[in-house]
Amino acid sequence: MKRSVLVALFLLGGCVSQVPMGPSLTPTAHTDFRHDTLALTWQPGFCATGGGCEWDQTHRISIGLHGLWASEPHSLEAQGVPVQEWWSKGCDLYDHNDTPPQLLPTTVEALRGVVPHLKKPLYVHEYTKHARCFGYDADHFFVTSMQMRDRLAASAFGLWLSQQVGFQVNRDDMLATFARLMNVRDSRALQVRCEPAHNGQMVLTQLWFTLDPKKLSRFPYEGAYLSSPDDQNGCPATFLVPGWTLSGQAAQRP
Repeated sequence: MKRSVLVALFLLGGCVSQVPMGPSLTPTAHTDFRHDTLALTWQPGFCATGGGCEWDQTHRISIGLHGLWASEPHSLEAQGVPVQEWWSKGCDLYDHNDTPPQLLPTTVEALRGVVPHLKKPLYVHEYTKHARCFGYDADHFFVTSMQMRDRLAASAFGLWLSQQVGFQVNRDDMLATFARLMNVRDSRALQVRCEPAHNGQMVLTQLWFTLDPKKLSRFPYEGAYLSSPDDQNGCPATFLVPGWTLSGQAAQRP
């Protein structure tokens, strides 16, 4: 990486003590949960795995939005509901309702710019499973989630990640770089997810951030995070950070 880029990144990383406030989100129902998970996609990897993305997938950005997920409410834990069942069913544990959220056209258009394009709109699934039972206004929920994505993409870590395209990276080095640049000391504040691409390479697909629901406005800077109670890192020791043109061979660092 060029020295000028490194200097800029560390200067940005050194400024995190002055935390600029961002968007916040307050649930009005089932508020007894410990943490939120902000799931961001690494779009080139996400779209190169599994069923892939639709033909109209935008290549304008690399860091996309998957969703914002509340952890299992304590009331369900008290009933003996396993966390895995909460992960699987979400709001359906309270009642089943697949009615799509009513969103402003501008919100839908903005979501199309940052959410992976799947056969069924991902934002509908994200709202019905992860948001509707918490009483969030649908527009505010998604606008807040998108603003949080924007702030991470523009942060020192987001800029660093954009410089890794085409390279094999070390998982522990990536996590340590995140902790250093963003001044985060919570273990498993960030967890990374990988899957095999269609050419067989193991590639980065998602970034999962464990957050304090009362401090979302501080994200992606210090003070926003909690230590995840579950180890959900899904990447091997080294993996590829792919670009939109996923080749069969990772680039070599100079």
